[in-house]
Amino acid sequence: MKKKVMLAVPVLVLAFYGTSQVTTAQGNCAPPSGPMPACQNAQRININNDSKNISPRNICVNAGDTITVNVTPNGTTASIDGKSGGWPTGSGTSFQLDVPNGSGTYDYNVHFADGSCIDPRITVRGG
Repeated sequence: MKKKVMLAVPVLVLAFYGTSQVTTAQGNCAPPSGPMPACQNAQRININNDSKNISPRNICVNAGDTITVNVTPNGTTASIDGKSGGWPTGSGTSFQLDVPNGSGTYDYNVHFADGSCIDPRITVRGG
């Protein structure tokens, strides 16, 4: 009985603590300064780890497109996670995002190499 309790306690602590950390990380990314700009036609996102800048902050793409994500300076990494836990997701020094079918607005978090994050947007036009 003691062995079961000793095993269950760490698992429960890990489950609770891990879940609360994920929720907090997704909810506490700082919005970029200033109002969200109008949606810009683009198929490329640039993430700069030094300046903590995402460019463009709000892009418009068509359903089925591919978005190329470049991370600078060379050799640094970043990750993207959808705020709702879905699309978009990706990470690395550069990577691609396959745009889903349908239309919608996707707020997402960009996590920089130092652990800070910010939340830009992708708008998908129907298809």
